[in-house]
This record gives sequence, structure tokens and C-alpha cells, in this order.
Amino acid sequence: MASIVERPRKDGTSTFQVKWRQDGEWQTEKFGDQDSADAFKSLVEAHSGRWPYGWVRGEGFVEQPEVPGDMTFLAYAERYVNRLTGIDDRTREDYHREIRLHLSLLQHVEPTGQVVPATIANLTEDDVTDWVMSLSGMSTAGS
Repeated sequence: MASIVERPRKDGTSTFQVKWRQDGEWQTEKFGDQDSADAFKSLVEAHSGRWPYGWVRGEGFVEQPEVPGDMTFLAYAERYVNRLTGIDDRTREDYHREIRLHLSLLQHVEPTGQVVPATIANLTEDDVTDWVMSLSGMSTAGS
């Protein structure tokens, strides 16, 4: 669980320090306003008490290099089903149908709010939660 500590300056202004423990070590990041600190605290908590992917201490989000072997989650699922052994053609087609109907809805929301295709490297717990909620909405809408 992250917390925010206000650090008053001599000139009367304040900085806001987000603090949390990661792997037993204290981690901190400093912000010039409460709103930015609140937003970052939420990101740390959404990433299970870890530095958010793509965040560089003192700099914020920076563009990350491409991850070797990364692919869309959809392509990974198709590849996985294609490599399964011990199943008949009908089962394989059923799995592919489930991928088209359900896994195709999985997407990733960047920290900026931009929606991009989910990949093996960028998929987060929040993305999966949003996907499950969207599937729940689909099932209740049809009943």
C-alpha cells in the first residue's frame, strides 16, 4: 500500500512524496502537486506495489524499447491452440471460436489512457479485470 507524504519547503510551497515498500525496500517518487502524487499512488497500487511499467524514476513515463518476442495476445492464443496435441479438429475449431468471440475483446489501456492491442508484454491485471467485466456485461445484456 502506497502513501503520500507532504514535504513543506522553506518558501511555503510543498512537494508530495509517494512512498511504498517493494521487495522489502522503501521506494519513493516526488511530485510538485497533490493531484500528480495521487495519480501515481494509484498506478503503484494498480501494479501491486511495484514501479509502473514504463515509468523512470524522476522522469515519468518514457517510451520503452520493443520487447523481443512480444506479440499480440490474440496471436499468442491462436498459436497456442494450433500447437495443442491430443485434440480433434472439432475441439480445435471450438477453441478458435472462443478466441474470436471472447479473447478478441482483450485490450490494453496505456497509462496515458490510449487503448492499444493487448500483447504478452503489456497486459496488466487491470486489462484482464476490464475484459472480464466486459464479458460479464455481455452475458447480462443478452439475458
